[in-house]
Amino acid sequence: MPTTETFWNQMGAYNEATFPVQIAMIVLAMALTYLVFAKPSNKTNNFMKAFLSFVFAWNGIVFFLIYANNPISTFLGAPLFIIVAILFAVDIFTKKIEFRLPDVTWQKYLTIFWILLVFLYPLIGFALGHFYPKTIMPMAPCPVTVFAITMVTAAIPRVDRKVYVALLPWALMGLPKCLGALDCYEDCILFVAGVYGLILLVKNWKIIGRRQRNG
Repeated sequence: MPTTETFWNQMGAYNEATFPVQIAMIVLAMALTYLVFAKPSNKTNNFMKAFLSFVFAWNGIVFFLIYANNPISTFLGAPLFIIVAILFAVDIFTKKIEFRLPDVTWQKYLTIFWILLVFLYPLIGFALGHFYPKTIMPMAPCPVTVFAITMVTAAIPRVDRKVYVALLPWALMGLPKCLGALDCYEDCILFVAGVYGLILLVKNWKIIGRRQRNG
């Protein structure tokens, strides 16, 4: 794991170099989230999958391999994010995932809550003393993982378990940060979102599998 200073310097360099791309991704994420939840259709589902595929590939290649130069990024972060990118792209054709708001009221509110936390990541970081450019933007690896976990959890049982399972290892990376690693307490959001997603995955594992088998 890099030192705290190295981590935030790398994050700052990445933000300064890619700021326009990140803003475009944030705006697109907001627009697609609205369309998927307010006007669900096969087209909006495919757009969201294509977007998630791009964002995970972007983070896997640009952030982990170019800016975050450390063994965890190279040998865990990059391969994991590229695998998730491929799985989302494949699902455009296999159509196992159908993004939507949950029918259950408490899950609906929790889904909205997690999505808001994703876009509030920089403000939460600001409150914790992290100022731009040394802050975590909403489409950086950790918040985008929260975003994806929230989206697939909301879609249960209309999800692909492979995508779901591939997202969870990175969420577990938030635990050391909850304990003070890298002075990045905002990533407690990542860990708790992972626990939330894992609980609902385990709870619905058989239902999801049955639906996948039945098409």
